[in-house]
Amino acid sequence: MTRTSALAFCLPLCVAVALSAAAQAHAQATRADSTQRRDTLESVVIRAMRAPAASPGARAVVTREELQRRNAGQDAPMILESTPSITAYSEAGGFSGYSYVRFRGLDQTRLNITLDGVPLNDPEDQVLYFSNVPDLLGSVSSVEVGRGVGASTFGTAPFAGSLSFESIPLATTPRGAQAGATGGSFGTWRASAEGSTGVSSNGFAAYGRFSRQGTSGYRHHSGNDSWSGFGSAAWFGTRDALKVTAMAGLSGTRLAYYAAPESVLAVDRRANPVTAAEGDRFHQEMVSAQYSRSLRGGLDGILLVYRNSAAGAYDAWFGDGEAGAPVYGNFGLAHVWQGVTTAFTWTGASWNAALGGTASDYHRDHSLAMRPDLSATEYANRGVKREAAAFAKGTLRRGAWSVGGDLNVRYAHFLYEPSANAGIRPQPATWRFVNPKAGLRWDGGAVSWYANAGRSWREPARTDLLAGADDINAKNVNELLPLSRVHPEKVDDYETGVVVRGARASITANVFAMEFRNEIAPIGRIALTGAPLRKNVPSSYRRGMELDGSIEFAHGERLTGNATAMTARISEYDDEVNGAVYRNVEPLLTPPLTANLRWTHDAGAVANGRLRVDLAGRHVAAMNLANDGNGAMSVPAASLLDASLSWDAPATSLRLDVYNVLDANAYAGGYTDGHQRYLFPIATRNMLLTVRRTLGASAAR
Repeated sequence: MTRTSALAFCLPLCVAVALSAAAQAHAQATRADSTQRRDTLESVVIRAMRAPAASPGARAVVTREELQRRNAGQDAPMILESTPSITAYSEAGGFSGYSYVRFRGLDQTRLNITLDGVPLNDPEDQVLYFSNVPDLLGSVSSVEVGRGVGASTFGTAPFAGSLSFESIPLATTPRGAQAGATGGSFGTWRASAEGSTGVSSNGFAAYGRFSRQGTSGYRHHSGNDSWSGFGSAAWFGTRDALKVTAMAGLSGTRLAYYAAPESVLAVDRRANPVTAAEGDRFHQEMVSAQYSRSLRGGLDGILLVYRNSAAGAYDAWFGDGEAGAPVYGNFGLAHVWQGVTTAFTWTGASWNAALGGTASDYHRDHSLAMRPDLSATEYANRGVKREAAAFAKGTLRRGAWSVGGDLNVRYAHFLYEPSANAGIRPQPATWRFVNPKAGLRWDGGAVSWYANAGRSWREPARTDLLAGADDINAKNVNELLPLSRVHPEKVDDYETGVVVRGARASITANVFAMEFRNEIAPIGRIALTGAPLRKNVPSSYRRGMELDGSIEFAHGERLTGNATAMTARISEYDDEVNGAVYRNVEPLLTPPLTANLRWTHDAGAVANGRLRVDLAGRHVAAMNLANDGNGAMSVPAASLLDASLSWDAPATSLRLDVYNVLDANAYAGGYTDGHQRYLFPIATRNMLLTVRRTLGASAAR
């Protein structure tokens, strides 16, 4: 464990001791606190972000109960893909390592990702590498999955959607502990333990989790091993609360970021073109402190400060040198990121409002050294990113009607600081954006109708600005500069739909139209570093309908499902490799149809517990591998079936998960060189067995 990792994980425990001592002086006042008051204070930042502008039909909430029933240590994308309009894949073919998620065909650099209001997207590349935060879902209370531009939030601008993670709430989690273990196919294993104190008589509460996990990976030499810790501590007073949260992770991964040619996969589906010598090891930490106060009737405010850091290195094959010996480069990355956020929520009898502001400072060092001499670097450059943003949003209700508005202003400044010997001056880029949103809703009891419109601008990521390069030098300077050659992208998002609810059934139909200008679209190739390459296209769109529903049957059965039918087009795509121009073509990795169906059956009491059976089916239509309209170069359509058998007793639970029950030869993504397909395989039939043991009420229940 690194010194920084140990500090990030131990800080909540140190703060817990200090808070407990301070809280003794306030014991008389805090005994009168209600659980509802404490919960309200703790969740101010969540309410400020999640309400009130997002379309009710363009979001889904994954609850703690559902996460507990499905989580076996997977990276978050592999569980969230069961929500509408989402596709996901893991480079290793299984559940962990480097995994990625796409919303309506748009990659995860276009997502806003937060944990309790703390932004998690790396400001330079605007992406969260879930491999750096293993078993994150083990300490999550809920995930709001928003599609489209949604409501204003903190951090990277929501463009394709947002993931709002809420950690275990200390105010409502009772005292208890839980331990769990998982084992199964491809050498996959996981062990975890968590515990919570509940809120004491003096208003103090704490929670902690530690996880250790590993796998050999489905693809050859694509395994990983990791550990993670999560801790939080809080003190609740009559009108205020103080909460400190920290998480840390350390992960070592054998790399698999190259897809395999179709001809090779026909012989060996587990083929991995990345050599066995190429791997990485990264650690990441985050610590935040949140002070909340109830200022007056219905008005609550918070002040949040945070620090995020990460560092590590990975190897890449540079070809063969003298006598055919392989040459490996070692890329180093290290960032420090800190910020401050304030937010207020105000609730009245017929209205609610939220205000928020944030500012952050970030820098990341990039370096390259050639093995075996890692002391001499080929280059060492730095990226600096500073951001500031503010938003105001609110909803006014009159009878069955509600009208809402949301205005976000955002400033971002990026500075590329070249290597000392590059002979290049520092390169700045600055962006200023104004993003308005508005919505109308009618609630008629069993039937609701809504319509929303919003605009979102997003600046290019560093990868876009540098065309996948990690360094600007004399060889590529004319090609990469000025940085302004890559334009920010804009989307106008229109959403409308209807929600119908009955005693045992509900269904939501959402129609969307996302109209883009200068979309920074993937071009179907990846850089030496593994980063996907992208470029501006003048105009494009994604239009479709999303259905999401459930029905409860009389005998312990439940059927849930969702489906998305979508049409997506790029008006004009200039392929610089072959010099061709393609018009009105479907963007790559954007399936016209995705569907999920889950059947749950409560089989009744068995041996002092209850037996439950789950069957989950998923279908993803064929997806093009390039923006050239060539349907022959596509990811084949895939239909998968998973099954789960679980037994839950008061203190013990067992669950057997069988994935890809029908042993389908399926693929989740890839690219093409114009002559053949390169594909990422999905693991063939495999299984995991999970056991959990609970002591007391437990944070996990």
